[in-house]
Amino acid sequence: MQKTESIADKFKTFLNNIKVDNHDIIIQRGKEIALAVNNYYWHIKSDTRNVFYLGSFGRDTAINELDNVNIMVVLPLQIYERLAKWPGNVQRTLLRETRDFMSKINADAFINDEHCLMMPYKEKPLVEVIPAFAVPKKNGYIYPDPSEGGRWQEFNPIREIEVIDEYNYKYGGKVKHIARMTRAWKFTHKVVMPSMLIDTMAMNFMEDWEGAEVSYGYYGNMMMDFMEYLAGRRKEQLDWYAKGSNRKLHREDDFGAPANDAYKKAVEALSYEEKGESYNANRCWKEIFGEKFPG
Repeated sequence: MQKTESIADKFKTFLNNIKVDNHDIIIQRGKEIALAVNNYYWHIKSDTRNVFYLGSFGRDTAINELDNVNIMVVLPLQIYERLAKWPGNVQRTLLRETRDFMSKINADAFINDEHCLMMPYKEKPLVEVIPAFAVPKKNGYIYPDPSEGGRWQEFNPIREIEVIDEYNYKYGGKVKHIARMTRAWKFTHKVVMPSMLIDTMAMNFMEDWEGAEVSYGYYGNMMMDFMEYLAGRRKEQLDWYAKGSNRKLHREDDFGAPANDAYKKAVEALSYEEKGESYNANRCWKEIFGEKFPG
């Protein structure tokens, strides 16, 4: 592989073009929620404590196609202990109580058909609020699931964030770069692939990729190899497990075929790059990643 500075510049610009463009709006909404939650439930003044950004935004792998943000609000254990004494579906009760409280911040707050507490705004993104309790003995959190009569679900999204940060640091930022660029490919080609599965695949790939120490000049090769990696996942494998939490990640559709198409197009793009045919190379990269790719 021959390092080409023009390729480095293209991928640097591409990553800048797809970065989250409403970051300040998201942070402001999180602070409003934190202030209200901490004042009402914790009796403290803070616009950061007891509130965590989850999902791709929390893991810092989101791009500017972001439609919704998940925000976990951690409530005092006394509320859980109070609910434990009540009969019936206390999980539904908690969701409704949280909805009523969040309505003071956003009058349009509602619980959707999937039992998620949503806060819509005129400007994207939609905010999903997840009330949760920290459970020291379980080394994670529980959140209410009112289905099937009501139950508490365990999860550990904070550890997922910590793990991807560790991998990203170890591999010089490439894990999150792969995850973001793969999202651009996903949205461009309407590939059905869960967000956390993309991030997990990026971490798995970097563990074995021989070019882990290379610079931006090799990002074309890196994404070519990553698409080949995705294309090579066995169709019969339906589930993977998230690093950090070990939660099950289900394959909803076949992403191997579109990944193989992207791999072939990346091979073509790199061939043009070697010949100095930048226009044709850019055309190929745009076919893979969409119009946010420069050139």
